[in-house]
Order: sequence, then C-alpha cells, then structure tokens
Amino acid sequence: MDSGSPKVIFTSVENDPDQLQSHPLRVSGIISMLLGLISVVALAGPYMWIVPILAIAAALIALRPSKLPYAGRSFALVGLGLAIFFGSWAVAAQNAADQIQLHTAKRFAQNWLDSFKTGEVEFCFEMSLAERDRLYKSVNLSRYYAEKTEPDENADMPPSGPVFSDFITQPLVKTLINADKKPEWEFEGATDSVKMAGSRRWTLRFRDTSGTIPDPVLVTLSFQRDYDGEQHWEINNFETPE
Repeated sequence: MDSGSPKVIFTSVENDPDQLQSHPLRVSGIISMLLGLISVVALAGPYMWIVPILAIAAALIALRPSKLPYAGRSFALVGLGLAIFFGSWAVAAQNAADQIQLHTAKRFAQNWLDSFKTGEVEFCFEMSLAERDRLYKSVNLSRYYAEKTEPDENADMPPSGPVFSDFITQPLVKTLINADKKPEWEFEGATDSVKMAGSRRWTLRFRDTSGTIPDPVLVTLSFQRDYDGEQHWEINNFETPE
C-alpha cells in the first residue's frame, strides 16, 4: 500500500535552482576591510596615505549599485569607516606637526635676527654653518673671529663653506650692525616650504616695524634631524626680495 510510504515534498527552494546558490561575494569589499585595518600605517607619514586612499577606492567599488543581491557590503562599510578614521587622523596629526615646526622655525629665525640687535654678530654667523662646524660651545666667539675678519692669504685652498669676513660685508648685515635704531621684527608668514628626507626648509618673511630696514627680509632656514632625534637648525640665506 502506498498510503504508508513517505512522500518527497519539493519546496519552492528546490524548485528554483537559483535560490540554492548563495549571494555572490564582492572581493573588493574584503580588500577594502583589509586595507582599512592596515590604514593605521598612514600615521607614519604622508608617504603611507596611499593605503587609506586605496581602501576607500575598494569600498566604493564594492558599494556600487547592483540589481542583484550580493555579499561583502558590510566588509566594505567597515573598511570605508576605518580608512576615513585613520586617514583623517593622519592628516590632522601631520597638520599639527607642521604648525609646531613652523612655530619653532619662526622662533629660531626671530631669535637669530634679534641677535644682531645685541651685537652677537659672530653667533649669527655660526648659525649659518653646519652643526659640526660650529664653535660657539667651545670657544670665545668674539676673540676667535677677531682674527678672522680678513681672509687668510696664506691658505693653500680657499674655504669651502661660509667665511666670516664675507658675512659681515654683506650689505644687509652691515646695515644691521651699524644701525642707530635697532629693528623690531614682525613675522608676516612663510613664503616657501620644502620637505626632504629627515629635514625641512622654510623661507620666512619678516618686516621691520621700526623703519630701519624699509624692505621685507626673507630668512631661509632648515633643520636636520640626527640619529638621536635632535633637531639642528641652520640659516641658509638672508636677503631682501628683489
């Protein structure tokens, strides 16, 4: 008798083979999440900002509209969120570091200009030398450079770096040394900034509010970070714009 035998019932899923397959997975969603997770490396510096950018690009590809349901949307959203978070953090941190460095550069340049007012011309010259060539920590600069106001005619080779006798004969330096009324410097802004490996260079614009120096003054300076992380500042140029 057939009444006691089990019956096979075909459900709607079994009748529709397409429903037996899972939703297709967008691999770009997984890639976006993985890149979002490692987007923390963007905090190391601008050269690593490419990682969150790639994570955002992969997320946008994964989230593109589709008429068919698909898997991977959640992965893409996670990757997008992480990339935006770490990317924004990296940019904000870099901007803050840039402002701190600019403030330090401005303070160094202003102190250097003020040293002319106090007659520390030798110290001003020393700041135009590389750190390894400076003597201000070990000798009396006034006594030492008193013998260096004229070039050494008996030297076998001309000096390769800045010379004190040349420094004090620069028109702008002579004006600062001989000025009856000492300049009062006001910072107007940075006109140029160049980043290099382990160092950075600025050109800062100052104006003398006392009227002793009628034209603005451009001070170009740079810092070099040594192996111990200490910054060494150096004056590269000092001029009035043409």
